[in-house]
Amino acid sequence: MEIGVWGDSITYGKCDSEALGWVGRIRKSSPIGENGHVYNRGIGGDTSEDVLKRFAVEVESIEPEVIVFAIGINDSKYPAGATENLVPIEKFKKNMGSLIKRAKEHSTKIYIVSCTSVVDESPRSSGTRFTNEQIAIYNSFLKELAESESLQFIDVSNVLDTSTDLQDGLHPNAKGYEKLAQVIGSQIT
Repeated sequence: MEIGVWGDSITYGKCDSEALGWVGRIRKSSPIGENGHVYNRGIGGDTSEDVLKRFAVEVESIEPEVIVFAIGINDSKYPAGATENLVPIEKFKKNMGSLIKRAKEHSTKIYIVSCTSVVDESPRSSGTRFTNEQIAIYNSFLKELAESESLQFIDVSNVLDTSTDLQDGLHPNAKGYEKLAQVIGSQIT
């Protein structure tokens, strides 16, 4: 089975001391990874707009049977000094709708993974802010989209303990990535 996973730095596995992230753990230790290929297309900082720009070329190159989208947390963030999300919710909805339409041209097995919780208002060194309130709005839409398109929604919004499973207030540590891999891997078939 060929699986393509598109997303951001959490998809990529940033801050994982074991250098696997949740995608690498699924590839390494689940029956999914043993019986096929799991391609990690997570790029740090990516938003739905970024994934939309690169999706057509990347999906053609791997021709996955299963497509997983784990995107939205960067869309929901506030850049330094901004009072509006980096990708406003209406634009995010449009982008995700386009991604799902394109994904359906390649697969009938499409999964949407929610965004994880963060240490609320976790300020980044760049001044960028993430809030659980905004993340919840984007997650709510992702769940609605999955339901309206008859896709599987994998809710990981409450899987991580923000006091012990995050390395830097945003990205999981090795323990957090292991938790994500168990939940997500158990739902992808």
